[in-house]
Amino acid sequence: MEAFRRIEVEKFVQKSVVFLQENFADWCADKEQEAIETFIHEIIGFGEQYEIRKQLNLQKLMHFKISYEFDIPLVEHLEAILSPVDTNESYRVKCFYKSLLNKELPVKREKSEEELDWWE
Repeated sequence: MEAFRRIEVEKFVQKSVVFLQENFADWCADKEQEAIETFIHEIIGFGEQYEIRKQLNLQKLMHFKISYEFDIPLVEHLEAILSPVDTNESYRVKCFYKSLLNKELPVKREKSEEELDWWE
């Protein structure tokens, strides 16, 4: 069963590479295929945290990450949108997008003292 899952994930990764190259050519231009695949795997892992597993929703998250550059881990209000995993995943992704569109709400976390570089 796990081998079958890995095959399906790899098919999705390759399909998503094409999706990103076609829709985000500028973003992909300076990246090696391996870097793009790593990004896709990171989004898959991110989605799994919130029980987001539909391929379309994962590709939407890729789009949002590229377009809005939200931080992972998420800021509190975005975390609150994706966290109730008992709610429909497509609905949560839609609400997540609407929140990203709200320019008044942050998408980046404030760095803690430990995260700040000594020269900042």
